[in-house]
Amino acid sequence: MDDQLRAVAEGIEHLTMWVRRRAPQQVSTSTVTTLDSLLARGPMRISDLAEREAISQPGMTTLVNRLEAAGYAERIADPTDGRATLVRITDLGRDVLAERHDARAQALLAEVKRLDPDDRALLVAALPAVRRLVNNPIRSEVTSS
Repeated sequence: MDDQLRAVAEGIEHLTMWVRRRAPQQVSTSTVTTLDSLLARGPMRISDLAEREAISQPGMTTLVNRLEAAGYAERIADPTDGRATLVRITDLGRDVLAERHDARAQALLAEVKRLDPDDRALLVAALPAVRRLVNNPIRSEVTSS
């Protein structure tokens, strides 16, 4: 069973890299993952973003500066601490993220359409398990600490 689960993990990783290579890349992967975090979790401190994205705080500060300059994110006052700021995604950031996700989905869809009906049915049947896997609140707690 461990070998099968390892094969699933490798397959998902290869699929992710494969889709990334086929979709036009207008922004960096770090931009996409940071914007995804801001969209999913709401405004965050730079230190929390750095920890979540597994980069240094100075590196995240540089990235946030670029996101802010591009209009994808903005700094706002932290309502719980007047000395601190939070970073939040802007409408333009949401648009860029949606375009990126749509481009990846279109690239994947074009290839999935080439599969035979049985393979497509297997992918569709796996979708509920994949959704449960990525939406598992325990996973979110583990990856954020």
